[in-house]
Amino acid sequence: MAYDEVSKQATLKYIKSKQQEIKIRYRKDEFDEKIQPAIKKSGLPTATFIKDAIEEKIERDKLL
Repeated sequence: MAYDEVSKQATLKYIKSKQQEIKIRYRKDEFDEKIQPAIKKSGLPTATFIKDAIEEKIERDKLL
């Protein structure tokens, strides 16, 4: 089954209503030297690594 325009629009509608996007910026040199190697070493996808880091911070600092 091909991914048609109707399916695409349904997916975009779902994403817009059910998910929140977070944009972050790092200096390129800091990302290349520090962040990216840590992500690669973890073996996780970048988004999963960041989500896990956020959850860990929330739990550790008892923010909720």
